[in-house]
Amino acid sequence: MDPITRFSVPPLHTVTRDLSAVAAGRAPADLLITGARILSTYSERILDGKEVLVKHGRIAAVLPAGTASRDGVPTVYDVQGGILAPGLVDPHVHIESSMMSVCAYAEPALLNGTTTVFLDNHEIANVGDREAVEWMLKDARQAPLTVFLTVPSTIPATRPDLETAGGDFTPEKVGAIFDTWPEAVALGEKMDHILVYLGDPRSHAIIAEALKRGHPISGHCYGRPFVPAYAAAGITDTHEAVDRDIAEDFLEAGLWVFMRAGNPDTA
Repeated sequence: MDPITRFSVPPLHTVTRDLSAVAAGRAPADLLITGARILSTYSERILDGKEVLVKHGRIAAVLPAGTASRDGVPTVYDVQGGILAPGLVDPHVHIESSMMSVCAYAEPALLNGTTTVFLDNHEIANVGDREAVEWMLKDARQAPLTVFLTVPSTIPATRPDLETAGGDFTPEKVGAIFDTWPEAVALGEKMDHILVYLGDPRSHAIIAEALKRGHPISGHCYGRPFVPAYAAAGITDTHEAVDRDIAEDFLEAGLWVFMRAGNPDTA
């Protein structure tokens, strides 16, 4: 059986009849998983003695053990009492910081339960521009990991007198990426929070490219005085709550706060 990835699973609206037919026992599944326990995040319980019917890469039904039909099912896999759980989602990661390709990164990520990542590859974009981002996406499409792109928002990362950058993500370029790559689902961390605070035209034009397409905007902001203006610009979340006070400021301003292992000085 070929690996199931985001790109091999058809849209739900195209397969509802097939899924219902499998769940009702009128059609065979593509895969039957037996001997399973289910970690239910809805009921917050471990459900013992279950079988899972999979069709088109989607779960069609979870049934009591021994009740699912084996007729016509090409693949039956016994997990021998193992627990089936939803995969973990990493909402913000710079894979290139690991010095690994996406395919190589996928192996340790999957072994630790992470099945989906939101890739902000602004580091490689700052060196190789759009071509570098596209190179990583091509690699990601071959990985057994669901990868979404948060389009780098602050390229160059600093002023020309402070760095020699290889990339330049203008508002027009950001908009074109959103319109070209289906993986592009959000704007990457808006690191130039002071420019957002000051109303810099280019910075806000990049934000606008995401907002007018209905995409969320990842945040990156230090300093409590900047939070109100930062939130007012449409920023959705932040992973830079360095202490409890600013975390509460972010929450009160309506931003999601991501918990992270480490601080900006060590991670």
